[in-house]
Amino acid sequence: MTRNVLMSAATRQAPDRRGSALLLVLTLTLGFAALAMSAIYLTSSGGILLRLHERERDFRYAAEQALQIAKSRVNRDTLFQRTIPETSYVQLDTGRTLTDAQGVVVPRARVNTYIGFTGDTVGRFGQFVTVVSTAYDAGGTRHVRRLDLAAESFSKFAMFTNTWPSGLAYSTGEFIRGRSHSNGNWASTGSPGPTYFDTVSAVGTISGTANYSGIATRPGSATIPYPTVTKLNFLPGYATQGNLNFTPVSGSSARATDGAGAGVSGITSGNATRGTRIEFVTLDVGNDGTLGEEDGFARVFDLAAGIDTTRLRADLNGSPVALTDPILQNQCGAMFTIGGRQEFYPVAVLKQGWVKTRIRSSTYPTVTAAQANTYDANTRAGVVAIASLPTARCYPVGSPYLMLTERLVDATNCGLTAPNPSNGAPYTWAAGPLCGASTQYGGQDSTFTPNPRTCMVNVTNATGRCGGTAVTLGVWRQAAATIQLPSVPTTLRQDAERTYLFPLAKPYNLSSKGVVHFTAGPVYVSGSLRGYVTLYVLGRVGLIDDLTYDQNPVTSICRNFLGIIGRDHIMITDNAMNRPKAINTAAGAAYLMGTPHFTLHGITMSLTGTVGVENYGGNKQTSPSITCGTGNTTSGGCINQTGGVIEQVISATFAGAGTGLRENRTVDPCQKTNRRPPFFPATGRYLDNKYYEIDPVNLESATQIRALFNGLRGRAG
Repeated sequence: MTRNVLMSAATRQAPDRRGSALLLVLTLTLGFAALAMSAIYLTSSGGILLRLHERERDFRYAAEQALQIAKSRVNRDTLFQRTIPETSYVQLDTGRTLTDAQGVVVPRARVNTYIGFTGDTVGRFGQFVTVVSTAYDAGGTRHVRRLDLAAESFSKFAMFTNTWPSGLAYSTGEFIRGRSHSNGNWASTGSPGPTYFDTVSAVGTISGTANYSGIATRPGSATIPYPTVTKLNFLPGYATQGNLNFTPVSGSSARATDGAGAGVSGITSGNATRGTRIEFVTLDVGNDGTLGEEDGFARVFDLAAGIDTTRLRADLNGSPVALTDPILQNQCGAMFTIGGRQEFYPVAVLKQGWVKTRIRSSTYPTVTAAQANTYDANTRAGVVAIASLPTARCYPVGSPYLMLTERLVDATNCGLTAPNPSNGAPYTWAAGPLCGASTQYGGQDSTFTPNPRTCMVNVTNATGRCGGTAVTLGVWRQAAATIQLPSVPTTLRQDAERTYLFPLAKPYNLSSKGVVHFTAGPVYVSGSLRGYVTLYVLGRVGLIDDLTYDQNPVTSICRNFLGIIGRDHIMITDNAMNRPKAINTAAGAAYLMGTPHFTLHGITMSLTGTVGVENYGGNKQTSPSITCGTGNTTSGGCINQTGGVIEQVISATFAGAGTGLRENRTVDPCQKTNRRPPFFPATGRYLDNKYYEIDPVNLESATQIRALFNGLRGRAG
């Protein structure tokens, strides 16, 4: 029995597993099939995505290529530029096909290209062109690109000349710190020669010895078309809108003399020639301690008949200068710091008793009683003592600093009213018998005289009485009633000056576009500028004294920007403020009645002439010795200009040791931003400014295109 039981266990059958194996095989088969299908789908999707990216690339490439084609067209075709409307846009391409680098047509992609002026379309601060390209296919717009181009301004150049005469070259001790270009050749000379700090390009050759400071030179460059008078015909209209369009006085007449027969015209022979000058003025009208653009002004002075432009320029007549010269006596003297303010005393009044007493309280320069007694307008030694003071200088006629010889008073008036009286035989300021200590002070920046008069002061005594009757020197022009200041801070200016200040910007001159225009020349310029201004003179321009911004342009970037455009020459005048002059016949020493070196902030452009130095080879001086750089003696020092020179023809500024002024030009950092004074001429070339990608949905119709350009010009719809 036991064996039978064992046999029964041994003969029992195992379970049937063939169904499980089949399921496993089916599962694996289906898994591999799914993997295969996934691979097929992934491969297909990858191919689709790749083709989509390739098409996206083609559309992007087409849109960007169209921008560059349009940019090239704008830059090379000046006639095309004129077809672009200021208030709309022009369509350059319609359905254009493009080719790739291998010359193969980009499949399916076509482009439309639109061009229009945008931003400040008037062009006060710069001209901008916007190019929009839309790439599309049968399905609609696929890609849109926008490129803003900024017009390149001539104001970017530190030196630009359209013509380079043979035999002329930059020399040792001259420095050009900015972009330079010549539409002719470019020449340097000397050892080690001049120094350039930025690219020098020329249509012709670049020759001679120079230090290029590791920068590139570009001979054989393309010509940059020079602007013409005709191209600037729009500027006078803009000046008129802002009540800043002037016609200077002109003509000649017999020389003026005072009642005692003394000549006061400023010249000793021939007829006197009238003229006009403009002076830029910075005044804190809000009296808040901050000078904004609204604090920039100009004032304009016209000579009277019989008075010569030598008095506008502060020239000294003859070499050597006679002691009786009316400019030396009335417009030259010295500045004294009294009570924290600067007071100016002309040569003619320094012998007066009250003046000698007052200047002894000066903190700079300090004056002893003995020294005060040496200041005598009647002797060469006395005049030389005055001219030797560290603050000695001259001023152009009409300056507020010349109150003591231009605001003449009679026996019953101390000059406290303006305009000053014109009756009777005049005394000088504070010299009348009724004048007290409260009226005894020198000329200051606030002592403005609307209608100055002149005479020859009797310098043989200390009374200050005029030798004859007073003669009108000229008048300051009053601003139009609509732009006159409502008030001025009495602590800064006398109210008499208020109506003679021409505001250059808002809010006092709402229509100003920053353009000041003179219908003829010469016009003489000086002063301190606050704001953005272009001065355009249809004639010659004379730079009679330093012309600066209210703050250093190197540290206060783009705070101010001045452009001076002259149809004819723009010259640094050879006057007492810019170059030393000899006085009387003894010793032969010369005296500079201004500050050493000529300082100029701004861009100067002569359309038909040069920007240079008057009488650059004459007036040779060895004493005092004024140098520009190490060992380079001149008669006036350096031309320290922060800005640039653009001229039809380049000219010399000195002719050897002891002559003229040497160039020491530095580019204004604002020039590197391609900013410009209002409406300053452009070169005709356009530079990349900004680049955008635009959602295609927003530019699928002509209405949307028009809305885009109108919006970029600040116009609706």
